[in-house]
Amino acid sequence: MSIEDLSTLKIVDIMNEVEKLVNKDVNYIDALLEYAERKNIEIELLGELVRKSVVLKAKVRDNAESLNLVDKISRLPI
Repeated sequence: MSIEDLSTLKIVDIMNEVEKLVNKDVNYIDALLEYAERKNIEIELLGELVRKSVVLKAKVRDNAESLNLVDKISRLPI
């Protein structure tokens, strides 16, 4: 699938599909990989869409922090 084909996909649709895959055993990163495999999308192209979505990007970042894949960002308590 090319970047032109991805332009027809809406990030909201992708988020809805990924949300369906996420559960206690499957995190956002794994769900995105599964989505890319099911839809035959290169992960790099899907990554471009994730970078454009603030919400999905934040969820992936939080997931990566909890898995100690990236350094945790200090946050003010709410």
